[in-house]
Amino acid sequence: MAEQAAAAIPAEFEDLFRGDALAQLATLRPDGTPHLTPVWIDLVDDRVVVNARADRLKAKHMQERGDVAVCIVDPANPYRYLTVTGVVESVEGSGALPHMDKLANRYLKVPKYPWAKPGERRLLFRIRPTRVSFDRG
Repeated sequence: MAEQAAAAIPAEFEDLFRGDALAQLATLRPDGTPHLTPVWIDLVDDRVVVNARADRLKAKHMQERGDVAVCIVDPANPYRYLTVTGVVESVEGSGALPHMDKLANRYLKVPKYPWAKPGERRLLFRIRPTRVSFDRG
């Protein structure tokens, strides 16, 4: 049965942000319909962090309207999951490329993000949780 917590991610679910579980990111298109995409995910100082190429639809949507939701399912137990509804609190380019290397190390076990293109511009989206739901499975 799903439970709801205050707008903080319970410590018992932080492992989902340290492993290789993909998250599903929901953003809103200009017409209000949802756009869903798998993303690598991070947790920094109680903020969910999404790293995206600046030219991607998810980046455009998050800059136009900061209401988002993220769902992470535990790969070892598909009935254990965490859902975070939140608001994009900040967007910055500084540090996005090294952060992508950090994520590539975690998800792909390689030291550098292998699909970077010359001149690629990436952005870090920091999301403040406003609602957290979970199931321990």
